[in-house]
Amino acid sequence: AAMNAHRRSAAVQENACAALHNIALADENKVKVADAAAIEAVVAAMNAHRGSAAVQEHACRALTNIAAGAAENQVKVACAGGIEAVVAAMNAHRRSAAVQENACAALHNIALADENKVKVADAAAIEAVVAAMNAHRGSTAVQEKAEHFMKHMISVQQH
Repeated sequence: AAMNAHRRSAAVQENACAALHNIALADENKVKVADAAAIEAVVAAMNAHRGSAAVQEHACRALTNIAAGAAENQVKVACAGGIEAVVAAMNAHRRSAAVQENACAALHNIALADENKVKVADAAAIEAVVAAMNAHRGSTAVQEKAEHFMKHMISVQQH
């Protein structure tokens, strides 16, 4: 409700995304979060606050946990425009290691659903991840998350 009532406030969106990230850590909450239209609210926050690295980082973190181990949520994230929003965040905040790291993690989890793999590739996510790896060579976290995503996408291409 707060995310919808305060759409223009980057601080509210950032804090709400951080809260959703924590709530979605528990498996029993993942479906509840999705049913409460939280996925759409997170994507809306990303689209409304493209210039805020903090909103983008926390939104990617929220999508990572919402999609983790929940195939239905992975599909819902894709249907809500989550893939495109994550790639847009990566492109808008190329210098932010935190955005890149969390975006790579989100893309990995979203791409775990078979029906999302082509959507992820079509959204230029692979190119965005390669750019993140090149821009943040010194960041172990970015490299690890990006490598995890790339290994998954490569294994998908081989099957």
